[in-house]
Amino acid sequence: MAVAPKSKTKPQTIGALIDALDDAREVKRALAVQVKAAEEAYNELAAEIIARFDAEDTRKGEGKKAGASISESVVAEIENFDTFWAFARKNNYGHLFQRRVSDPAFRELLEKRGSVPGLKPFTKRTLNLRSL
Repeated sequence: MAVAPKSKTKPQTIGALIDALDDAREVKRALAVQVKAAEEAYNELAAEIIARFDAEDTRKGEGKKAGASISESVVAEIENFDTFWAFARKNNYGHLFQRRVSDPAFRELLEKRGSVPGLKPFTKRTLNLRSL
């Protein structure tokens, strides 16, 4: 389902714009289903290739159109956040955390204190669409 282009000759009504937005949302939903199926197929093939690499004791291979190799990196998985938090605070290891603020926690503090040092409120506006 394609989305009709915006009319250049006369302004559309708000209702026509909302209906066009609903059409665009349906296109996105249909494509999302296709993307999900493609990702699942991709991940299954990647897992099969990794298993074959392991079975054949190799880390790379190639076909006629592409090559593949395994790379590895060590990443963290938190087992006990309280223990980790105490360690990071004690040793001043703030660099172990990513710079992202929890929006619900920020809103709660903002409501209680009026401001949070180092942060400023930003109102993000989104349009909600529902089917009739």
